[in-house]
Amino acid sequence: MATVPVSRKKGDGLAGSVAVACRSALAALIAAVPVAAMIVLAPAAAGEAAVSSAEADPATEAELATARILTMKGDIAYGEYLGAECVTCHRQSDAAGGIPPVGGLPADYTVRSLVEYRSGIRDSNVMRLMTARLTDEDIAALAAYFSTRVRE
Repeated sequence: MATVPVSRKKGDGLAGSVAVACRSALAALIAAVPVAAMIVLAPAAAGEAAVSSAEADPATEAELATARILTMKGDIAYGEYLGAECVTCHRQSDAAGGIPPVGGLPADYTVRSLVEYRSGIRDSNVMRLMTARLTDEDIAALAAYFSTRVRE
């Protein structure tokens, strides 16, 4: 474990105690984060940027994003606003031309699906284009909205 350098002088009791408490809290946080979510801090070769281990593995990135989004409370009204574009192709009933309806799907399924399209795990050029601009908050809102809809 890396330590954070702290300059301590005689008589700085409170500042030193705070620094020790901060190091302890940081160590506990680092221990609680899965290795896959940590950023690789190895020096990059000339001209290359260091990448996180999650970026190297789209499936891991998708799992982390899905878990993160599922902790959010999606804004149903905002999801309805965003969903107006989705229902242009995804009708309420009937899989028109192989395009499935999205109303009534469980929120976790919708989140996972949108994240997998966004990250390229699921193969659809149209859905990749549509999800590329969605933020995590947008996905949470869409999932909340579509989970409230009734399938016909």
